[in-house]
Amino acid sequence: MNSVTAIEAKTYDHPDRPGHVTRAFKAKTFVLAANAVENARLMLASGLQGSSGLVGRNLMDHAYLLTWALMPEPIGVMRGPICTSGIEDIRTGQYRSQHAAVRFSVHNDGWGWATGGPYSDLYDLVDNKNLFGADLRQGLIDTVARQVLIDCMIEVPADPSNRITVDPRYTDQMGNLRPVISFDLPQYTLETAAFSRGLTKRIYQRLGAHDHTSYDPNAPGWVTHNGEGYVMRGGNHWAGTHMMGTTARNSVVTDTQQSWDHPNLYLAGAGSMPTIGTANTTLTLAALCLRTAEHIAGRLAAPAATTTMGALT
Repeated sequence: MNSVTAIEAKTYDHPDRPGHVTRAFKAKTFVLAANAVENARLMLASGLQGSSGLVGRNLMDHAYLLTWALMPEPIGVMRGPICTSGIEDIRTGQYRSQHAAVRFSVHNDGWGWATGGPYSDLYDLVDNKNLFGADLRQGLIDTVARQVLIDCMIEVPADPSNRITVDPRYTDQMGNLRPVISFDLPQYTLETAAFSRGLTKRIYQRLGAHDHTSYDPNAPGWVTHNGEGYVMRGGNHWAGTHMMGTTARNSVVTDTQQSWDHPNLYLAGAGSMPTIGTANTTLTLAALCLRTAEHIAGRLAAPAATTTMGALT
């Protein structure tokens, strides 16, 4: 194990030019807390691959499938919270042998995420249906007030091939290495998209709703599975690039987010999570960081214990 002696930081004169001053900052303890993507990029750009070779690997995010429909009568859209309810009981069960965990959120903010509503609805009523005045107002009420959207947030398991890397061919305008992202959805997750779409179709049918869901083959997230096409979106819930584990061979950090290779370095955030499940990462990463803060405070208060490493319990 090698302790970190200093971190070099660059101060730029201008955000679009490479001219800078480099300074070295010394400390007893160092914490990288720049999110799962940037933590990995900083480590790799510094030549710190890690003894396990897992720095940057097992990148995870939630895969979202959106579905939307028009209810037969107004349902109070835009009143109350963005999501009024959800379906939570399809996250565990025997079906997990066939497809991933998924949770549904019932939206109360119209079709904004899927179609750009209510702005796109306004453009359609004005440009295509030539409505104005009282007719336009009533047209918006009749349309927007009946919109429902169900988002399906799907688990993406850890996969070493989904990763962050760096490459000298890809730099920003300052000359720094950019993160290079390699990410693909496994069949396990795509099977869940097919299941989710089938279930939402049945839900809309039984509600008497008109299913307006459609997926554009030219969209960036277009995928096909078993002959059907879907548009999959990311949740920006990055996780997994410096995952924690039980040994230096199977992970990058301990359960306190302490580097196995550098005992005075901590990689904090959702990048330490070994799995993402179907929940947002915020509360989990907050809990991890509170544990890390307590661990750092304890080490600083007891200098003799600076080489003690945490272990999963």
